[in-house]
Amino acid sequence: MRASVTITGSLEKVFDDWSDQNARRLTDITEHAASTMREEMRSAMSGAGLGNLGRALGYAAYPGGGTYSFHPAAEVFVRGRAPSARRWERIIDAFNEGATIRSKRGWLAIPTKNCPKGSRGRFLTPDQVAERFGPLRSVAKGRVVLLFADVVAGKSGGVRRATSGRIAQGREAKLILMFVLVRETTIRKRLDLDAIVARWQTRYPAMIADAVRER
Repeated sequence: MRASVTITGSLEKVFDDWSDQNARRLTDITEHAASTMREEMRSAMSGAGLGNLGRALGYAAYPGGGTYSFHPAAEVFVRGRAPSARRWERIIDAFNEGATIRSKRGWLAIPTKNCPKGSRGRFLTPDQVAERFGPLRSVAKGRVVLLFADVVAGKSGGVRRATSGRIAQGREAKLILMFVLVRETTIRKRLDLDAIVARWQTRYPAMIADAVRER
């Protein structure tokens, strides 16, 4: 996802005084517009219950580096190297447009609230959960498959792998639902980032007009 806002027409007709001060003003306005648009998108994501997804968004202003221009530009984009950025772009686009997701391997594993998270705050995969708690048990239920882990209560809280030694200590083993496997899942539209961009298509030229009146 990349978002940019432009104005049409000749700035030469708007700024009759081609001074460094006006170039700086125009460049600063453009950077401020991009920064504020990004924050509005982040707020929309947070308000839609998407947690910290907005942190994936960055912005850049040109020419940058403390230089100014009468032809500045700025954009809001998904940060990261190409493979990672494309992944987050697809996620954001899915919430912005709605999407049906299908697994290339046949099943999608949807973690439950019982599924542990890793160091980066992401849910563990079924393989990672199996590595921590032992082989998962599967139960077919209609069109879905439920994956359970054998666990016992931990002495200091949480749950631990249900080993024979821990069971011998008198700790009761129980099954906890970790994942629901489905063939496909539908993500409903939860964002309207296009509306934010559309508002800035009007707001940005208005900011330029205000700057001209203030000269």
